Amino acid sequence: MFHESRESRRKVAVVSGASGGIGRALCDLLRQRGYWVIGLARAQGRALDAAHVDHSVTCDLTDAASLAEAARAIRHASEHIDLFVFCAGAIAPQPVATLQADLALEQVQINLVGVMQLTHAILPAMAEGSHIIYTNSMAGVFPLAGSSVYTASKFGLRGFALALEQELRPRKIRVSSVFPGSVNTSMLMKEMEQGGSVLNFMSAPQEPEAIAEWILATSHKKRVENFPSSFDSFFCTLFLWSPRFLRLCMPLMTAWAKAGRARYRRNRLKNASD
Repeated sequence: MFHESRESRRKVAVVSGASGGIGRALCDLLRQRGYWVIGLARAQGRALDAAHVDHSVTCDLTDAASLAEAARAIRHASEHIDLFVFCAGAIAPQPVATLQADLALEQVQINLVGVMQLTHAILPAMAEGSHIIYTNSMAGVFPLAGSSVYTASKFGLRGFALALEQELRPRKIRVSSVFPGSVNTSMLMKEMEQGGSVLNFMSAPQEPEAIAEWILATSHKKRVENFPSSFDSFFCTLFLWSPRFLRLCMPLMTAWAKAGRARYRRNRLKNASD
């Protein structure tokens, strides 16, 4: 177990989805900032253990027994947690007309139910003044046709985080959400191969390292919800307030996103040939 006095101890961070693009970059950055990092991943690997985290824990968000064991392993590794960042996520684009129940349930379990269960399990270890950050998605505030289950799970995660923030305020535990746009990861590539929304390319996909930097920057702010820009925050809120306005804007947004996707593909081909 990781022990130090309260005055001298290193801060402890836990990152779920530590083997993914954002999670791995975040683990690296946290270690550079002096944190002792516990990484959670569905399947552990030597690269994650040795190069990116100080301690690794297997955690399958679809399995209640795995969640319980992961919580015990975290508490055994450290008596306190200063920062917990939830990065794990799953998406399987599919129209509701051809919905596959197993894929739908997996998305809801990984993106929402498992997150709620893990949050419950780790709360006793959260120190006063600690911070829980949920890495949500723009789909948590903007409906994506063709990815309705993913959208629903992320809308649910937003509501859960907002309610939890009110519950934990008396304990002086901060709760916030971040809503990054598309990120240049294998998850994005897989999503697009499966017919993901072209609206992912409303802006150029960011690199995981840039998103990790942004997430840590938001950890020093007091905002409960954090967006890449004031523009994103304003228009997503406006679209939710007025679905009719969203419908009117959709043709222009789709055309813009298709042009962005074409630029992205050209850049990938160019980089591959260099």
